[in-house]
Amino acid sequence: MHGHHDVVAGPALWPAIPVAAVALLHLAGVVRLHRRGVRWPVARSLAGGAGLALLAAALVVPRTGFVAHVAGHLLLAMAAPLLLALAAPVTLALRALPTAGRRRLLGVLRSGPVRVLTRPPVVLALELGGMYAFYLTDLFALAHAHPALMALVDLHMVLAGLLLSVVLVGRDPLPHRPGLVGSLLVLLVAAAGHDVLAKVMYARLLPAHAGSPDEIRLGAQVMYYGGTVVEVAVAVVLMATWYARTGRALARERRRAVRTATVPAARPARG
Repeated sequence: MHGHHDVVAGPALWPAIPVAAVALLHLAGVVRLHRRGVRWPVARSLAGGAGLALLAAALVVPRTGFVAHVAGHLLLAMAAPLLLALAAPVTLALRALPTAGRRRLLGVLRSGPVRVLTRPPVVLALELGGMYAFYLTDLFALAHAHPALMALVDLHMVLAGLLLSVVLVGRDPLPHRPGLVGSLLVLLVAAAGHDVLAKVMYARLLPAHAGSPDEIRLGAQVMYYGGTVVEVAVAVVLMATWYARTGRALARERRRAVRTATVPAARPARG
């Protein structure tokens, strides 16, 4: 008989404080641009607001029971990061910061560690490795016994998921973002890794003592199907972005061809 491990995040509101701080920074950046006469896209603000709302919900709403716990981590590691990547937070910061702050931020973004962290193999290792370590080892029980460790696990999942979303569909510029085929391969590996994890949890009733066998199996199903929904959304955004970029490139080529055809030929000089 599996003992039931109460998976509870607690009703405390303090985890929402950093989320609220980020929301205020975003609003301040948009207001600063507006005062300069620069319009920030509403769609990006909506994406950022929705992503932060999902983060706050996942952190504040008590995750009682294994199924609720898995659903909360799906929001933290997949759904919220996707929306935040579409909000282009780095671009907003670069446009809103004063010159000195912009230079410092650019220095960080161009640093060696950041370049390494955004390499697809590293991103996949952080994303999948963290989830496998949490759900298939004793880290699950340790994190629930030590709230500070659980907070670190949550932070890792958010940041790893954000890195993956930024590399695949982020609206911020990335020097070495893979092309369409490379991005699809990265997404395929991530999706396969998530699916295998869910199936191992279902078959071996892991994490141990997270709940009854039926509850663990249901949680694994939530991870499998919920992850698939988010991954399909990423694929749709990826293909739509490629389609729009290709359409813009074709339109530029047509305009260039029209200009070339309409330019009158130079008349020969008279002797």
